[in-house]
Amino acid sequence: MTISSKSLSKVVIMLILVSFNLNVSMIDGQVDFPQRYKVYVTMQNKLPDMQQLGIQCKDRTHDLGFQVVPAGLSWTFYFNPGFINTALFFCTFNWYEGGDVHRFDIYDADRDGGVCDQCTWDIHNYGPCRVTGKGAPKCFPWKN
Repeated sequence: MTISSKSLSKVVIMLILVSFNLNVSMIDGQVDFPQRYKVYVTMQNKLPDMQQLGIQCKDRTHDLGFQVVPAGLSWTFYFNPGFINTALFFCTFNWYEGGDVHRFDIYDADRDGGVCDQCTWDIHNYGPCRVTGKGAPKCFPWKN
């Protein structure tokens, strides 16, 4: 029985990865590396009087678009934080009453990295409150 160099290379790669205890699998002859963990950020509309919540979130390269979240419902986005988590997603929030625009960094790696990977926020008229993760619940003021 003869083993081709291509097959031998795949076997060697698999043995190296297994020796490092990495979770990999082989599908259709291709090495399938596990996807990097994702961070999920959920914002729940907790405004009084059944008001709709307008949300627009961005990071330095992505605009997630304007979202309208009805009273009592939520909106979620997720992202790959990479090996060195330096993520910063900043959002603007508005609702009918008052007409003001409020700002808050909904995910800041310095504040939230290692604290929550499923970060859920209740959005109130007085400010956002993180209701999941270490130290939750924790409320914050709107940014100036």
